[in-house]
Amino acid sequence: MNLNNLEQELNDIMEHGLDNIYFPYSKGKSVRIKNVVIRENKTGFLVFDVKQSKQIAETVSKRGAIAYATALAKNRRGSLETILELDQQLGKHYMDSIFAKNTIESANDEFRIESALVRFEIAKDNTWQYTSQLDEHIFDER
Repeated sequence: MNLNNLEQELNDIMEHGLDNIYFPYSKGKSVRIKNVVIRENKTGFLVFDVKQSKQIAETVSKRGAIAYATALAKNRRGSLETILELDQQLGKHYMDSIFAKNTIESANDEFRIESALVRFEIAKDNTWQYTSQLDEHIFDER
């Protein structure tokens, strides 16, 4: 039996066998969920529909891209806009926390450090909140 032929048969089983499964799996540099492919670029993650051969969304986080692809796979199109909004908020608060952390590390003034600590805690809590909401969309059994 030819090794290349065996590899092709295994790939065919993976491609066709995962059509009804909403579980993400990695293939090369991409993540696939049914007929949706997620690829990383310099600014975030691109979501492509393989059947239509076009880009359908761009997200800040990988978690947001997986939530979007899962919603498409489960035919929950009503939640797509919500997922994109949650992803944008996640990105905003994540960047706020990085900015506050940088201020904490580089500031010499005690007042600026205390102010940055408060902003960091708020941004961190909001980041976790939006992360949890995206996780709910990913693991929703509906």
